[in-house]
Amino acid sequence: MLTIGPLGFAAPWLLAALGALPLLWWLLRALPPAPRDVVFPGTALMAGLADPSALARRTPWWLLALRMLALAAVIAAMAGPVWRPDPRPAGVGPLLVVVDAGWAAAPDWAGVQARARAAIDRAEGAGRPVALWLADGQDGRGAVRFGTAAEAEARLRAALPQPWATRHPDPVAALADAPAAFDTLWLSDGLDHPRRADWLAALSARGAVTVVPPARAVRSLALTGDDQPALVLRQAGGAGTGLPAVLAIGPDPQGVQRQLARLAPPPAATATDGVLSATLPLDLPPELRNRITRLAIEGEASAGAVVLADDRVRRHKVALVGDARATEGQALLSPLHYLRQALTGRADVVEGGLADVLPAAPDVVILADALPDAEGAALARWVADGGLLVRFAGPRMAASDELEGDPLLPVRLRPGGRDAGGALAWGTPRALAPFDAQGPFAGLAVPTDVTVRAQLLPEPDPDLAGRILSALTDGTPLVTRGPLGQGSIVLFHTTANTDWSNLPLSGLFVQMLDRLVQSARVTAVTPATPSTDAPHWTPQAVLDGFGRPADAGGLAPVAAAAFAAGPAPGAPAGIYAAGERRAALNAGGALVPALGAADWPGAALESAARAPGLALGGWLLALAALALALDTLGSAWLAGGRRTGARAGAGA
Repeated sequence: MLTIGPLGFAAPWLLAALGALPLLWWLLRALPPAPRDVVFPGTALMAGLADPSALARRTPWWLLALRMLALAAVIAAMAGPVWRPDPRPAGVGPLLVVVDAGWAAAPDWAGVQARARAAIDRAEGAGRPVALWLADGQDGRGAVRFGTAAEAEARLRAALPQPWATRHPDPVAALADAPAAFDTLWLSDGLDHPRRADWLAALSARGAVTVVPPARAVRSLALTGDDQPALVLRQAGGAGTGLPAVLAIGPDPQGVQRQLARLAPPPAATATDGVLSATLPLDLPPELRNRITRLAIEGEASAGAVVLADDRVRRHKVALVGDARATEGQALLSPLHYLRQALTGRADVVEGGLADVLPAAPDVVILADALPDAEGAALARWVADGGLLVRFAGPRMAASDELEGDPLLPVRLRPGGRDAGGALAWGTPRALAPFDAQGPFAGLAVPTDVTVRAQLLPEPDPDLAGRILSALTDGTPLVTRGPLGQGSIVLFHTTANTDWSNLPLSGLFVQMLDRLVQSARVTAVTPATPSTDAPHWTPQAVLDGFGRPADAGGLAPVAAAAFAAGPAPGAPAGIYAAGERRAALNAGGALVPALGAADWPGAALESAARAPGLALGGWLLALAALALALDTLGSAWLAGGRRTGARAGAGA
């Protein structure tokens, strides 16, 4: 390659054609042959007439300049000009191009492909065999095999980053059929990965290794598994750049996916081993948080920059426990029917006895006129650990002789009950009083036609006023709440069906249940812990390497052990289901950077600022096309002027 300052030419001998331009200029400017004199008597009639449109004896200089410019641009383009070419010799042996193809390479994938393509084109000009190896863990391609540059470039055009971390192969098996000596260009994603050091040592033993780190910072987003979920934003590289914000994305009330919230990182980030990290709590209203489908780093296009919302973020599991012995014809008399209808589409609902639902780790347990019985101790421990227990009164509860000593009630209740026409009677059913502005039902409108005909009354207690969430117009409580350990117990003093009130028939009933469910702690789901009741996880929605939704139809269920290992070939980042559970495999996590020379012993580290790769051939051909277009317009303008002059002369 001939280098002239910052400009290089892959085929400099073609520049010799530029020497023919002066000769072409002279030929185009040459005078036409002298005219032959012919005596014609009729010409005497034209004596003294002036030609209104004289033809030029020569082509205008500016038109010649355009043609020379177009020809010179074509000749220079054929010479293969490159701006700031690699000053090192091109090499003569085979060339291996290694591309880290995990999620971390996605944000700068266009630049990675351009750099690899420049190296392949240069090797093709030098007649070197080329091999392309994508470090994406899909070992079906076998060992490294060298071929033509055209084959490598075709594979490069079809290559895409994957929604899991870069995976390097066993160097012994991968290089079994490779030549004894070859050079390597390694396009790194900037992170350390298992077998990277072994792979580097094996390549260095075969020849020179040039490593190209990413031109931008590597960022990841992860979700902590605590009871109060939070995001962990990490960044490796990108000196001097701050941490970006995180966008919460989900459907608006019309069902359109859009940005619901923007979470800004704290001003002070923690720096450890070259990695900046910050924790962003999900301090969002429960109604908003439950609509989130994904959280993504602003301006970052990779699977590792996306956290898909699973049970830990937005889905609540509600267990319904009650008397399910009602026949099909009595469905409208069952309290579970109204609860089931109110919760459909708002939470995952499981039903059964306490012994059946507690192992499913629900977030809310609802007892519809059901008594804990033998499972009372287990239910109390579950509530004390942070669960929310919602109970509804009813005839069974009113007739219980252990009502006063029931520990799973927010207030002490009187035996019996109060109804219209009973011993503790009021004259007519009572309506609901407006909700407290500071309570969980604040802002809900109370319909005037909702009335209560019967209820269970609490015993007088100094703490009773502070535990009332909703009351009737006569001041008696309708809903009370009390703490138990880290959890709480809520009691509706009326039934969940229409026996004692028409509240279950109203939209207010749905809204009140929704507020209570949204206020519950979401039980932490640990997808990385396989369980015997979930031997396989079925993909529901997956991502591609850029963090975009991808088709999951062709993916088989993933075994629990493979699911526990995180995203991998056959188990991309996405949402998976096992029975009633939904869990996300998110690609983002801890970052171990490999950006400095100390991380690449024996290799030459190429700076992105001086990376070769701006070919000027296309730009010069575009310039030639523009010059020819201007030449065409100029020629048409000259011809039009001559025709106009001729018509004017004829008219005269």
